[in-house]
Amino acid sequence: MALVEMLPKGEGLFCPLFFIMVVLFVEDLKKELLALANEVANNLGYSIYDLGLSRRGKKRLVKVTIDKLDGYISISDCESFSAEFDRALDSADLVPFSYDLVVESPGLERALRDLDDYVRFTGEKAKIILKEPVEGISVVIGKIVSCQGEVVTVESSENGKEIAFHFSNVKRANLKL
Repeated sequence: MALVEMLPKGEGLFCPLFFIMVVLFVEDLKKELLALANEVANNLGYSIYDLGLSRRGKKRLVKVTIDKLDGYISISDCESFSAEFDRALDSADLVPFSYDLVVESPGLERALRDLDDYVRFTGEKAKIILKEPVEGISVVIGKIVSCQGEVVTVESSENGKEIAFHFSNVKRANLKL
């Protein structure tokens, strides 16, 4: 049954209930897509970094960002996942509209989203924006030296000084080339 058919009689597409139903539908669809994507990714040795639904003009996109713990994602990794996930999507018949599937890597300047990322990328250069300054510094660019417990230590590229801060103080962070 179409969402519009579920609306009270006399209500149009501008009914608040319609928008709530659309939001709930999209959230449920994303959960189902994520579960399917995780299953395909696990079978191929990848993990799901992100999954989103969006529009580009009139086209609808299912966008999946894949990752792997033992290195970086290649174009052939994206192709491999795309082929398998596309087959799984066709067979599951989850998406009730036409869409383009986009599969990508997190990129070389990927976001650092959790403590595991800091451990994984120890020794790599990063840019970290802090919520509250530490030793008068609110933006740290340098090499990740360590991540112990909740404390991240970075060696500043500017002066070689080590700066330690709690992960909870990180506003935004990403790897830097």
